[in-house]
Amino acid sequence: YQRRVHGILMEKKISSTDKNFISFLLNYMCEKRAEEMKLQLEDLSKHMTTMEPKCEPNLFRKQYGNLKTCLKLPSVEHVFFLDSNLIKFQPGDKIKACKEAGIISEADYKKYLAALDVFWTAKLTVTKSLSENVCKVCGETYKVSINKKGQCTTGCLLYTSDAADERSSVDLGGRRIIKKK
Repeated sequence: YQRRVHGILMEKKISSTDKNFISFLLNYMCEKRAEEMKLQLEDLSKHMTTMEPKCEPNLFRKQYGNLKTCLKLPSVEHVFFLDSNLIKFQPGDKIKACKEAGIISEADYKKYLAALDVFWTAKLTVTKSLSENVCKVCGETYKVSINKKGQCTTGCLLYTSDAADERSSVDLGGRRIIKKK
């Protein structure tokens, strides 16, 4: 994927206005929706109406007619995708490739990682309180008492939610990290 992103950048430069819109959206999602890592298109639209009409994100939107069109631009689709009316981040490896390709800045990437940490902490805390586990591979949440421990219904390995108890020994995915003493 990283080579493909670099290839696209070489073929057609991603404009600074595209990068600025991506940065605006990434920052808004990380600041306002970190626990969910997704955003309703309608909520973004409402937020943008509270902004100055001639601010850069609104001018970018007006340039393409509407937000849905903006989100379907190839440059924006490197970082986000639209699932019906829900804006979501691309998988982490693609976000990292975008940082390395210069589509998103180092500072924005750090904000993304911090928001991802908030997201996983919240998700693992909720699943723990519900006696559930979260699958490492597919992200499916399931009850420990119903499923065989260590497997989700699709047979994947899991990130155990009990690891959320030990915050300092858990990576972003909830896996335990065994620290050598």
